[in-house]
Amino acid sequence: MAKPPQLRTEEIAWIRKRFAAAGAADRTDDLWMSMIDRPIGSPRALKDYHDLLLFLLAFPRSKADHVRATHELERVAEIAALMYDQNASGKRSLENSGIAGTTICAHFSKLLLQWLVLSQEAAVTLDSFEGEEDVVRAMLQDLSLPAEREAMDDPGYGVMDRIRTASGNRSLPWLLGALDGSGASNTLYHTIWTAIRPYVTITCERSAVSRTYCRGVKHPFHSWSKGLRPDVPPERILQQPIGEPKKLTSTERDQLVRAVRGILVGHLRETDTATFCDPKAIEYFDLGSGVGIALLTLPPGRRTLFDSYIGYVAFSNAVPVAYGGAWIFPGKSKVGINVFPAFRGGPSSFLFAQILRCYVQRFGVECFEADSYQLGHGNPDGIRSGVFWFYHRLGFRTTDADLEVMQDREEELRQRDAKHRTAPAILRKLASLPMRLNASSAPSIDLEPIDLSEAVLQHLAAIGDGDRRIAERRCLNKVKRDLGVGPMNSWTSEERRAFTDLAPSLAFIPDLHKWSRRDKARIISALRLKGHAKEDRYINALRSHPEMLQAWTEFVKRSVT
Repeated sequence: MAKPPQLRTEEIAWIRKRFAAAGAADRTDDLWMSMIDRPIGSPRALKDYHDLLLFLLAFPRSKADHVRATHELERVAEIAALMYDQNASGKRSLENSGIAGTTICAHFSKLLLQWLVLSQEAAVTLDSFEGEEDVVRAMLQDLSLPAEREAMDDPGYGVMDRIRTASGNRSLPWLLGALDGSGASNTLYHTIWTAIRPYVTITCERSAVSRTYCRGVKHPFHSWSKGLRPDVPPERILQQPIGEPKKLTSTERDQLVRAVRGILVGHLRETDTATFCDPKAIEYFDLGSGVGIALLTLPPGRRTLFDSYIGYVAFSNAVPVAYGGAWIFPGKSKVGINVFPAFRGGPSSFLFAQILRCYVQRFGVECFEADSYQLGHGNPDGIRSGVFWFYHRLGFRTTDADLEVMQDREEELRQRDAKHRTAPAILRKLASLPMRLNASSAPSIDLEPIDLSEAVLQHLAAIGDGDRRIAERRCLNKVKRDLGVGPMNSWTSEERRAFTDLAPSLAFIPDLHKWSRRDKARIISALRLKGHAKEDRYINALRSHPEMLQAWTEFVKRSVT
């Protein structure tokens, strides 16, 4: 009996397109069934088939599709491990793929690596340093005992050899522990880590750091039997209440932390909200249709100051399919989405509408803004994929009159001819300025956090005689006096830090001392709330204090005139 032919990338690409289409042809099932247990000879075909299986797990047309994909994914992982171990070419091709049975070699933050080591989520070893050798050697000397320093500086040994010897072949735990024991601040840690730039090797086995097996919390199964283009207007989706967040058990919370961090590691990526999020502050919403979203809040001390950076990882049938975040501020909030490559061509517009719905309902976002990079400005991939029209379908529109004319003309051409493709030169022009989506009829506030920060920077320089500590102390004392803030003994350290950090933005409001007792109390409350475990109450406090927002707006205007 003849052997079945090996899977080809062309077959995989064809069936992927058919599954992604609104209505798959009958041949799709036949071809899909013919792929089961077929040999896979090339790394390229293996990676493509692996990602097709993940796509089918996230967006299955039936329970049978899900069962088949689960079975095949196990087989693919076994083949990947063999191909990686036994074939030099296969090893080169599969490294950094994030597939179980292979390895990743990349640079990640110190905190993320500490989590990987302590959680034992994956085997992690120190591979090399990309920083200058003399900088790395100087760092090793500083971390060593006096009796070791001459040996550490011996040019007859490379830095990796020295650290292996000093650590008893436990280089990464030694390095992490030595840095912790140095007493350096978080800022200094970051500076050192950036200067030495260590690379690590991570073994992707049956864990969250492999794209193959990374999953979120258990979710009611959903089949996409009616296709992947739900005919629901985005504006209607935004208005649907999301209900309360799921009550997570400690096991589910731990699973979410592993999933949101692990899936980014598996893609050689990292975000602050995933790495630094407070596990106790994670919220998970079941949005229906198999879609779930984990909202990730930064802890006090790691937050952006004026706005609130709330990240997310989105799941479909418990498979992580996208990540991103929103920078929430009264008036408008910047937002972005990154769909993982394996899931592109799926119901991305529907998925993003569900994510926006979550931010509207949970945080009261009135207006979303997609920045020009998200639209393709300085982003060749965005231009090639025509991502401008992705945002346009969701209701995002340019606010520039000239671009609006160009946008409307292109839209008319697209409606007349389904095959029309907007030229790259036009897309680059359309992407040159942000687009906005109004989720509310509330009047927009024309205030950017970066402009407020610039105004503070300029005014601090004028009052501190070149000494920022003096300037900060003067601001803090003035704001406490103007607001009538007494001893802060009953405040938490996070509340005191938040008040101190925000004080310079209030110190230059000329009539702050004349404000009503009620308005002053609301300002004090807002500043303290910035130091709480979650930022929703701070966001609401800012939105409900138009006097402070107006004062900030006037402060910014005075600074630029």
